[in-house]
Amino acid sequence: MHADMVARAWLVWDLTGSSTSVASVLVARAIPMLILGLIGGVAADRFNRRRLLMVIQVWTMLMHVIMAALLLSGVVELWHVYVLAFALGAGMAMNQPVRTSIIPNLVDKKDMFNAMSLNSIAINTTRLGGPALIALLIVATDVGWAYVWAAGSFAVVIWTTTKITIPDIASKLPKGNPFSQLIEGFVYIGRHRAILALVLLGLGPLSIGFSHQVLLPQLVEQEYGSGIGLMGVLTSVGAVGGLTGGLFIASRREIPYKGKLMLFAAVSYGFALLGFAGASYMWMAFPLIIWIGASQTLFRAGNSVTLMELAPDRLRGRIISATLLDTALSPVAGIAAGIAADRWGVSYGYLLLSIGCLGIVALTVLIYPRIKDL
Repeated sequence: MHADMVARAWLVWDLTGSSTSVASVLVARAIPMLILGLIGGVAADRFNRRRLLMVIQVWTMLMHVIMAALLLSGVVELWHVYVLAFALGAGMAMNQPVRTSIIPNLVDKKDMFNAMSLNSIAINTTRLGGPALIALLIVATDVGWAYVWAAGSFAVVIWTTTKITIPDIASKLPKGNPFSQLIEGFVYIGRHRAILALVLLGLGPLSIGFSHQVLLPQLVEQEYGSGIGLMGVLTSVGAVGGLTGGLFIASRREIPYKGKLMLFAAVSYGFALLGFAGASYMWMAFPLIIWIGASQTLFRAGNSVTLMELAPDRLRGRIISATLLDTALSPVAGIAAGIAADRWGVSYGYLLLSIGCLGIVALTVLIYPRIKDL
């Protein structure tokens, strides 16, 4: 995933020189997440989650193989990137609700927060060196080899998934109309204001804030006079913050103040983006990207665990899939930030994202003040 993220962003920037184009490829990736994400939630609640996960992982690996072949053969065009981004988005749309809904079936409820933090630590450990190594690989060879690396990584992931024993709850679930079950998930969210508030709050860090990545190519080239090497290093350095946040959570047996933690992380994210708007010197970007990494890890852990605690097992996949709407809307914010960056400068793109992220936090607290007590 990290290899694809760095390679795709730099490839599109290299082909077009436009942050708007980088964001528009993310839109192509997000469209199936909007459409299929909710279907993935229904599937996670109806079928064997382990088998679904393996099918999704094989699909993703094949998409990376195709992209590598196109790049290494020298025939890649921009439309290829859009099509394969769409295909990868389809896999991600199904992957997220299935993978997240598995966790409560593997660990006790009292250990769920620690399990989420360990998952975050594992992700950020790979992210710590991965993007920098991918950037070096691209500099030394070709962007196509980044996708060879990504395909190989997914082959390892598929092998490890075969070693996991996951309880099959599908036989306990009703095999009714899938559309009715999809509506049931939305009705449940609508009737439970705490869950609705958690989904809304996620629009800040998970949607608006996360889209800051579309601005990184323009930031490193136009503001700092550098290239893919610095972009890879910055992305890897962000994992230091992610690891710090994950270790903080893992060191605590229980977090009784998850609501306050989420609000703090979301506000911190917004102010870190505001800092990037004024980060005219390269050294300033490093503490800010670490701050962003820590804030995102803390927010994701608190948000996901609270949702899983509030959601009944039979609806968990559908409720988790609703948070995919937050992630899927990220490119919309990215497009707006890209347009602002292309027209007035990259600082204005970061400023727009900061205002949006902090605005979502304020709106959520206004609508559901009790979120701080979750």
